Amino acid sequence: MMNNQLSNLLHDFGIVSTCAQQLFLDKANVVELPKNHTVFLEGKKNHFEYILISGVAHRYNISDKGDTVTTGFYMSKSVITPNFARTNNGKSIFSLQTLTDVVLAEILVTDLDNLRYTNKEYSDFGQRIMEAELARTFYNEAVFRSFNAKERLLELRKQFPSLENLVPHNIIASYLGITNVSLSRLRNELAKQ
Repeated sequence: MMNNQLSNLLHDFGIVSTCAQQLFLDKANVVELPKNHTVFLEGKKNHFEYILISGVAHRYNISDKGDTVTTGFYMSKSVITPNFARTNNGKSIFSLQTLTDVVLAEILVTDLDNLRYTNKEYSDFGQRIMEAELARTFYNEAVFRSFNAKERLLELRKQFPSLENLVPHNIIASYLGITNVSLSRLRNELAKQ
């Protein structure tokens, strides 16, 4: 069942041949994780690439004050930021935590790199993932950060339509850079419009 979901997802990512899909299935582990499970921690080594088959997760950092600061969300059928982009000197630059029960495929970086170097479908997949990650990062830096709180909430709703119904609002407030009280006010204001 899980392998079928993963095969369908790989197909959606452009890995369409049965042979290429099997190469991934032979190397990957599919794991079911509960809500609030830490997948990896900021400052620690991590040697895996991840595909989020189902569920919701967030990336976060710990501020100087010890607060959790959410810096991004991952929804079902998405690729977690590639290892090379989320590590510095081999250590994670953020933590990843599940916000709902999730199903995750994990594969060693070396195994996926080997697939990318030897198989065109994986090479093309890697290129598309890198381009998408770069586009998201630039969008966040150039546009999202310049928005006021209301505009950020509206953009979040556009990007992740069901997120507010799935995760604690304090995590959404953290991502938006506002307090829970401000988020509640904004939500009420938008509901009246």
